[in-house]
Order: sequence, then C-alpha cells, then structure tokens
Amino acid sequence: MNLRLVSTTIAVALSVMLLGTGIYESVVVAPNLQGAPSSLEYARGFYHATNPGMFFRVLAPGTQFFLLLALVCNWAPIPLTRWRLAGALALALLGDLVTFKFHYPRNTILFSGSLTLPAADLDRVAREWALGNYVRIALIFTAVVLVMVSMIRIARDTAPGEHRYSSSAGAR
Repeated sequence: MNLRLVSTTIAVALSVMLLGTGIYESVVVAPNLQGAPSSLEYARGFYHATNPGMFFRVLAPGTQFFLLLALVCNWAPIPLTRWRLAGALALALLGDLVTFKFHYPRNTILFSGSLTLPAADLDRVAREWALGNYVRIALIFTAVVLVMVSMIRIARDTAPGEHRYSSSAGAR
C-alpha cells in the first residue's frame, strides 16, 4: 500500500466533500434566509434536530487531519508537492478562521438571536453570510485544486516503472 497516495486521495475526497457542501449552502440554504423574520422562523424550525454545523464540525477537522497526514507522508520526495499540500492545508485552516470569525457571529444572529430586529437588518446579515460563504468556497476550491495536482504528481511518481509518466510517453 502506498501511504503517500492513499493519504492524499483521502484528503482530496474530503476536500471535495467540503467544497460540495459549501456550494450546496450557497445554492440552497443562503437564498432561503432572505425574507426575515418568517424565513428565519422556518429555518430555525427546520434545523430543530441538527444543523450544517454538526456536519462541518466533523468534516473540516477530518479534512485538515488528512491534509496534514498527506503533507507529512509527502514531505521529502517532491518539494513542489510539499508546498502545494502545505498551501492546501493553510487554505483549509483559513476557511475555518473565516467560519469562526465571520460566520459564527452571523449564525448567532440568524439562528438564535432575537427576531424582533428590523427585517432589513436580518436580511443584511443573511446577505453578508452568503457573500462570506463565497469566500470560503474560493478558499476550499483552491485547496482542492492544489491537492488534486499533488495527487496526480504523486500517482505518476509512485506508479510501477512501465506506467510512470515520462516526457517521451506524453509526446506520443
């Protein structure tokens, strides 16, 4: 078993899941937060048993763990791959920083704050949340690209001799 490739493949899979759920939130969840206060009453009712945060609290650290593992497993062989994986990990961590510093305060207003605030203020907070989510999506998308490029490079470097990528084979 090739731990270099397996750890990176799992990191790619988790990163893509994180990206997909971020996109889902922008396409499905964010538009439904507009039209406060009734939209927020419905959202609060819908999220009575669990909420997206429960999923992200498992997925985000899991993604970061496997990005770190991929980085450790691929530290020595290829410096450029090392820096791509380090960049992907940094972007994933930055995505969480955006979540904690930007989204959590807005989540508090939207999902547990008073609904007696002016509707325009609640809608503004919902729009800010949606725009901030685009930032997270951009960060995670860039991380996904970095990890995928790394995985392709690792797969090429660890393939059996006759299956390795070479410049002469690519010219055919």
